[in-house]
Amino acid sequence: MYLITEGNDVYHLLVNKMNVSPPLLYCNSCGAANKEQATQCFACGEPVHAPVKETLLKQRYRLLGPIGQGGFGVVYKAEDTQCGDRLVAIKEINLGFLTAQGVIEATDAFNREVLLLSGLTHPNLPQLYDHFADTTHWYLVSDFIAGETLERYLNKTRHRYLPLEEVLAIGIQLCIVLDYLHTREPPIIFRDLKPANIIRTSNGHLYLIDFGIARRFKPGQARDTIALGSPGYAAPEQYGKAQTTPRADIYSLGATLHHLLTGNDPTQKPFCFAPVYLQDQSTPDRLQSLLVQMVEMDVNKRPASIATVKQELEQIAAASQPRGTILSTYRNHAGLVLALSWAPDGSHIVSGSSDGTIHVWNVVSGHNTFIHRNPFKGYAWACALAWSADGTHIASGSDDKTVHVWQVENAGTLTMKQIFTYRGHTNWVNTVAWSPDGRYIASGSDDKTAHVWQVGSAVPRNQVGIYHGHSRWVVALAWSPDGRYIASGANDATVQVWDVATKGTVLIYRGHSFGVNALAWSPDGTRIASCSWDNLVRVWDVATGNTVFTYHGHSKYVNALAWSPDGTRIASASNDKTVQVWDAATGNPVFTYRGHSRWVYAVAWSPDGIRIASAGTDKSVQVWQAV
Repeated sequence: MYLITEGNDVYHLLVNKMNVSPPLLYCNSCGAANKEQATQCFACGEPVHAPVKETLLKQRYRLLGPIGQGGFGVVYKAEDTQCGDRLVAIKEINLGFLTAQGVIEATDAFNREVLLLSGLTHPNLPQLYDHFADTTHWYLVSDFIAGETLERYLNKTRHRYLPLEEVLAIGIQLCIVLDYLHTREPPIIFRDLKPANIIRTSNGHLYLIDFGIARRFKPGQARDTIALGSPGYAAPEQYGKAQTTPRADIYSLGATLHHLLTGNDPTQKPFCFAPVYLQDQSTPDRLQSLLVQMVEMDVNKRPASIATVKQELEQIAAASQPRGTILSTYRNHAGLVLALSWAPDGSHIVSGSSDGTIHVWNVVSGHNTFIHRNPFKGYAWACALAWSADGTHIASGSDDKTVHVWQVENAGTLTMKQIFTYRGHTNWVNTVAWSPDGRYIASGSDDKTAHVWQVGSAVPRNQVGIYHGHSRWVVALAWSPDGRYIASGANDATVQVWDVATKGTVLIYRGHSFGVNALAWSPDGTRIASCSWDNLVRVWDVATGNTVFTYHGHSKYVNALAWSPDGTRIASASNDKTVQVWDAATGNPVFTYRGHSRWVYAVAWSPDGIRIASAGTDKSVQVWQAV
């Protein structure tokens, strides 16, 4: 909604619908914008530099002075005296200065912003705190954001374009906030995405501003009531020929990214986008193809959703980095990190530590969005974590003998809400896994058993399937891709495959000489990889139990492993401080990651198969380029 930038001790504000070129002088009496050399305000006649008179609006907001002027009024910098003098921006709409048509337009814009913004909370949207009116004025109170528009930031660069890496990061941020808008009920379509409506702070954080023409999608409506949008950035359907859908924002995002990459302003030649040729590096074919698809004139040929665009941009960004490049590092755990799991959309990771905490954090920014600490235990071990395939729940197992089931909530910020606790085990819970259909959870414990149970308000003992085949601690388990079998590994040096329905043993693999630390089923269900204290990873045939090959790359205990989503590679983590990526068919090494300073206990591929997250006793979780 508002942009405040600070420079030469003067604040300049860009307001929606505003077209004023700084530098300007704003009257301290009425807020009108005057020419730089003015000494007397053209609007009120008072000296431009007259001392600011302290004014309290609504007996709460202390005006510090005008910071800009737009088509409908003035914007002030103010302090909220009821919230510790928090800085806010207040837009004042003076109805007395408007024509009859202007009052109609101002009323529509005011009501639209209040209606939409008051119900939204997201890190990439300005927060609307208050709105009120008197006999001749309307007021909107929102975040005071220090930054500049992306348009101004772009124009300050030498060649008027940005590096590929920065544009991809901008695109991903915008996808996140647009996806938030598009997944409201009903969906909100922004309709005016362009560099001038995006604020960039000094650390690169973006805010989407100006909801003046945003609208809620109306099923069954043939076309928008009025043609609105910014030429060059607005999709063809915004010119009154059809109803805009979320795909209109995809078009605008494509036009914006093209502008940022090339420096070619689409307002000069609407609907014409030349191929992208980067000055300092080659353009990824996937990016070229994506941009062409995003700015398709035919709405049905554009990507199906902004989430699809985000996933593609993330994969392009990841693929543009050399293998082993650290993409983000999370260091907020106080103990060794024992377990981690990716969100199915690849946006967040949940990690658990020996400090008894469970953290959910954003993979790109590394900022945590949720932290759980057991209030009844000063010291605990969060031993196992698993995210459900649909992304709606997380299961966590710990040394308190329980498995907690959490509902994942996303109201702009990802958090968890505990909804169920399973108390069937009599000792530490070491491992948890969701069934492929998301209906059941399997858990393994130091009590030498593996349990299969359904999430609910109560789990009767007679409805819990218990497997008793192991003679020592059960430390690892995994469902077969078809959900019919479970493979469990234990300190008895065996991996046992058993039928979920009957709990009957199908196969016992005895290839390891010491306890099994981890195992994983291949995506096609034909093989299992297991690792052990014997420093080895063995890949073996599920049908016969025969060892296909043995990986000897590690020099110490192998603690964790994971198949890549396409089944072509395996990543294994060890006490030798490395994560090793190797060919799943031949065992030939592909890459060794040496970013950790101590033992590595957990490893997981991102859902797109491009990144790996690894963690261990150095208390960090590191996300790095895998391909």
